[in-house]
Amino acid sequence: MAASFELFLFADHPTPSTLTVEEQQNDELLDVSVVELIRQEILPFSSSMPDEFTHRIMALLNRGSIHSTSTASFLDVDDRQLRQEFAKACFETLLQFSFITQKAALQNSSDEGALTKMALTSLLGRCQEVLKKYVEDERLSGKCPLPRSRMTEMSFVLQAITTLIQSLKRATQENVDPSTWDQVISLYPSLVDCCTCSSSQVCNSLKKALYEYQDLLVPPHQRILNGK
Repeated sequence: MAASFELFLFADHPTPSTLTVEEQQNDELLDVSVVELIRQEILPFSSSMPDEFTHRIMALLNRGSIHSTSTASFLDVDDRQLRQEFAKACFETLLQFSFITQKAALQNSSDEGALTKMALTSLLGRCQEVLKKYVEDERLSGKCPLPRSRMTEMSFVLQAITTLIQSLKRATQENVDPSTWDQVISLYPSLVDCCTCSSSQVCNSLKKALYEYQDLLVPPHQRILNGK
């Protein structure tokens, strides 16, 4: 079944150039409906499914969430080619399954905990990819601004990082895998690199994300006292 999903969502053949905008939008809506099916009818019941299948589904979502930036030039201004709604649906699904906070769900030995860990890893990897690529492409573009869709995507990712950190800080810390904090902290240098971004929309979202790191800046002696 995972192979069928992959073939349907990521066909090897390119989109025919004869398709109208409306036809492309209809195709994308169908892809989004498949992601919704995965979100509502498959992932909530992952405990009764083979681990390999769940891993492949999470890999598909991760691939879908980065599909827009991996298949288009940073100077491509034809937003409809970027499958924005499809990428957003994949990303939001990863985000949703990163917020399972019950103690049993966050233990590595539990099925839900394994799913949460996979979702978090995919989500944070996706964020890292977007941050780095946006900064690189903005530098290459010189005075030419990036497409509006890229700015929107960047803002969405920064908002997701903010929401994720807020949720992790609210959770009972014994239920949060320490490696999750390591992954969150590893995003910080990439966020700092974004400070040179020219878009006010991106900068506003960036500020909110950076503010959330304030509570993570613990002096070294306190880390030692806390046994960290």
